[in-house]
Amino acid sequence: MEDQKSIMLQKLQSNAINIRNLSIIAHVDHGKTTLTDQLISANNIISKRLAGNLRYMDSREDEQRRGITMKSSSIQIIHNNHLINLIDTPGHVEFSSEVQAALRLTDGALVLVDVLEGFSSQTFNVLRQMYEEGIKGVLVLNKVDRLILEKQMDPDQAFIYMSQIIEQVNAALSSFLNEQIHQVEEQKEFSLDDETIKNLETNLYFCPTKDNVVFCSSIDAWAFTVGTFSAIFAKKLKCNQQALQKFLWGNYYFSNKKVSTNPIKEGQSVLFVDFILKNIWNIYNYKDNIQKIQSIATQLQLNGQIANYKQLMSKWLPFDLCLFDRIIKELPNPIEAQRARKDIICKRINRQITKNYDARYDELYQSIQNCDPNGPLVVFVAKMISVPPECIDEKQLNPKPQGILSYAFARVFSGTLHLNQPVFVIGPKSKIINNVNQVDQTDIQQFEIKRIYHMMAQYLEAIKMMPAGNLVAIGGLDELIFKTSTISSVNYCPSFAPTFVKFKSIVKTMIMPTQQEDQPKVLQAIKKLYKCDPSLDVQALDSGEIVLGTCGEVHLQRCITDIEKLSECKVKISEPIVPFKETIIYKNMLEESNEKFHKKKAKVLVQGEQKQKKQQQFEQKSKDDDIDVEKQKQFKQKLQEGEDTEIIKDTNILEHEDIRYNQLLKEEVKFKYDQKQQVKKMDHKNKGKQTVKNLLVEVQNKSNLVEELTANQKIAVKVRAIGLPFELTTWIENNQKQMRKLLYENKGDPKIFLEEFDLIRKTLKIDKKLNELIENHLQCFGPKKFGPNLLINKMIKSEDSLIQKLKQQTLNQNQFPLIQQQQIIQLDFQQEVEEQNQISQVENKVESTKDSKSQLSDTTGSIAKGLELYLSQQDLSQDAMNNAINLGFDLALNAGPLCAEPIIGACFIIEQLKFSEEEQQSQQDTYGPISGQLISAMKDACINSFLGAQPRLVESVYKCTLQTDFMNYGKSIDVLNQRRGNVLNEVLNSCTSLFTVQARLPLSSSFDFYCQIQSATSGHVSAQLDFDGWSIIQEDPFYQPYTDDDIEENGIQKVERNIARDLIMATRKRKGMNFEEKIIVAADKQRNLSRKK
Repeated sequence: MEDQKSIMLQKLQSNAINIRNLSIIAHVDHGKTTLTDQLISANNIISKRLAGNLRYMDSREDEQRRGITMKSSSIQIIHNNHLINLIDTPGHVEFSSEVQAALRLTDGALVLVDVLEGFSSQTFNVLRQMYEEGIKGVLVLNKVDRLILEKQMDPDQAFIYMSQIIEQVNAALSSFLNEQIHQVEEQKEFSLDDETIKNLETNLYFCPTKDNVVFCSSIDAWAFTVGTFSAIFAKKLKCNQQALQKFLWGNYYFSNKKVSTNPIKEGQSVLFVDFILKNIWNIYNYKDNIQKIQSIATQLQLNGQIANYKQLMSKWLPFDLCLFDRIIKELPNPIEAQRARKDIICKRINRQITKNYDARYDELYQSIQNCDPNGPLVVFVAKMISVPPECIDEKQLNPKPQGILSYAFARVFSGTLHLNQPVFVIGPKSKIINNVNQVDQTDIQQFEIKRIYHMMAQYLEAIKMMPAGNLVAIGGLDELIFKTSTISSVNYCPSFAPTFVKFKSIVKTMIMPTQQEDQPKVLQAIKKLYKCDPSLDVQALDSGEIVLGTCGEVHLQRCITDIEKLSECKVKISEPIVPFKETIIYKNMLEESNEKFHKKKAKVLVQGEQKQKKQQQFEQKSKDDDIDVEKQKQFKQKLQEGEDTEIIKDTNILEHEDIRYNQLLKEEVKFKYDQKQQVKKMDHKNKGKQTVKNLLVEVQNKSNLVEELTANQKIAVKVRAIGLPFELTTWIENNQKQMRKLLYENKGDPKIFLEEFDLIRKTLKIDKKLNELIENHLQCFGPKKFGPNLLINKMIKSEDSLIQKLKQQTLNQNQFPLIQQQQIIQLDFQQEVEEQNQISQVENKVESTKDSKSQLSDTTGSIAKGLELYLSQQDLSQDAMNNAINLGFDLALNAGPLCAEPIIGACFIIEQLKFSEEEQQSQQDTYGPISGQLISAMKDACINSFLGAQPRLVESVYKCTLQTDFMNYGKSIDVLNQRRGNVLNEVLNSCTSLFTVQARLPLSSSFDFYCQIQSATSGHVSAQLDFDGWSIIQEDPFYQPYTDDDIEENGIQKVERNIARDLIMATRKRKGMNFEEKIIVAADKQRNLSRKK
């Protein structure tokens, strides 16, 4: 029996026309695994009574416990001489890489949508992944029974509601198509006509009349399409089925055997409701009346005994037959799919490249396109999977392998894979040099195939061969493959494009074994898991500790479970390492922050007579003070208008002025002085090491304009720090890929970048003077020339500005022949002009230099003569000096002063470069090369000016999406408020009476959020967390009460909890930096010691 089954399976595997490879994709809990159970039960792999409850594809213990799918699983199903390779994928956003790998291996997809929950964020994500992979889909509206039983909708309401869901899905597909059309039109500089775009949209959209939309209930095992009922009613009405099917969806009405677009009578239902939904609703309305159910079964001529309404529905509208019919008819076979997707799955193999190579390469291209089983072998490995030995049916191997091994989850695109076949394992770094006869062998290894399997969920069944168009598992490659790879019988086969992982690891934690002797086992387990999990990041610190980077809390827990299982020992993890960034608050945000600050202060102050008297006394004292209060107020008002206004004025005048809004009150100065004296004593005990209190005093005393000297006291760098709009910072971060190619790799066209950069600055209405500085004095972005920070150098000429260089580069690309001619004609004239300009500049510099021994000379727009002479003596060119400045700038950005996190959204302006012209005794400089000293001075100047420019902490945030009813709405909002969640919007669906709440939740507050919201709502509400970027904590981490009233009212410490300060303290503590904390050695003795003692 088994031999007959294997023979039949081999025949099906050899006939690519009758093969369908598909993935099931959807939001979490929308019914993917239940649908898969129903299809599996049709092959008698599991009982139909267990379908939906067994969750056969969820083989992991944590999957069964949580009720969600965490890893993709594949299974083979046979239906009407067709072989269906089906992959059940996870719906949780943290496992999106599993979906991406599955879509790369398959040709079609079933897109499930829970009609009660509707179109969700993860549905949008999986639709985008499906579109980018060029995969054709079938839309499945699942859980239609919930509209009847739970929401008690009437058929007309259900029709309108389901129509809206289909429109939302099509709107998402339309946005993807329009985005791609826009990119094509920009790159190729032509426009597609309206008819072409309309045809593309028609082929792309889901429409019930095209039979690519299925309405079903997986748990009740029934499904139908519009074509199902058009076939039934075409016989009864004796009309054409295809003609009737066109009118079964949409605003069409039926009366007296005629179809019209207008209702014949008031309140008439459309055809879809009259012919289809009302019949289904009637059966559910009689679900408790067994006699009526049996009577309906008799009318429908259903054979067998009908015990309840579920059996009636499953026999009348069989779930498996409907789904299998749509899979076979709507989804492409491997031959059709590979012809359409060849340039997506392997961009290196197309005719534009092939024409430059010999016939062997063209043969490879044709073989992949035609899915030829007799052509060269080409196999793409999408991921590695771990399988325990008890799940492997491997009779030919004796003894069986011990321990959990890794197997390659792959697809054969060309040729036939055989046992004992010699192949080449081609990594992603391999490439062809000039032609096929010269192949870069760096990432190519030879291997002999020893184990081949086809997959049946968690089980692997050994086979001897696998032809093109099928999914396969290959053993013995765990030491040769890292995440993805390409296997071929020829070494000149290019590596296929690896699966693109959009969701990067954001939650990091350190892992270690509970027993130190188990360290080698844990390391081996991590190594295996790292190869199998595309989203996992692993980092080994210099201290020997291992840091795991995961996509979220659920992903982290799954990784820990896998490591313990692979290593067979217990491990422990540290507290999650939450990423932060540091920034400078922009002037508009500063005004908002000041307003909030004063509002909070007003709430805290007690409205008592005693306080009013003290306030009057304080005002009287200020009037009698020697300081001109009016001047002080005017100056303070100017400062509150924002930091950026300072760059408009002469920077020399504002050299010692500060931009902070609470620095100039006399009482505050006195308070800071007293505080500084206390910190000095503490600093002496700490042996000069900077603590948070030292940092506090530095922030309160520093200005955003700082001058730093090199170690030899020869060169002074004056730097001002200001904040950038956070929208501009976000734009730069989102365009770093383009900026990296343009500014770091010197590739690409700068025209598009310049236009977009100019547009975003105009949109944000950036200060006019700052715009001029960016245009004429921008030296670089940072770090690494493409980061979200700006370095402006007033000492460079306008033509040396980065923006001007890019503009000139664009001009040269567009007008190269003309410019080349002009350069030949005007070469002599330009040389004369340049020489005259150089002479005049030197004369101006000499005249501006004074003879005072201690005087410093400085200029704007060029380097001072003394500095230029000194640099020439040190053999340091201007380019080398700029490189040293850039390096110091990058070093400062890599670790900010608050908690050694990267700096973003900061603009550092080099106001002056000074050189001391005082004659000194000629002696050897003991401080090393001047370039190194300049790097250190620039780094210190950036850090110190950053501290004086309203520094703020930036935290990573999730976008939290949850659906709740009226009963649990308040509880859900309470949980969000407890975790500093910020509700963005909330929409009430009038049809389902469900609230869809979207909020931003800080990553630092998200741990155990799932458990808390499940506990608070008794399991009725579940949340979806998706990384949503970064958000500034507007609270000043260094605020302290500074007046007598504030000190008397609030004490030395602030009454309210300072979230930003707490996060800074926790991060400094984790990194081993100094912080204030007392350790209670003996609570009964009340004896506190510092942490260092």
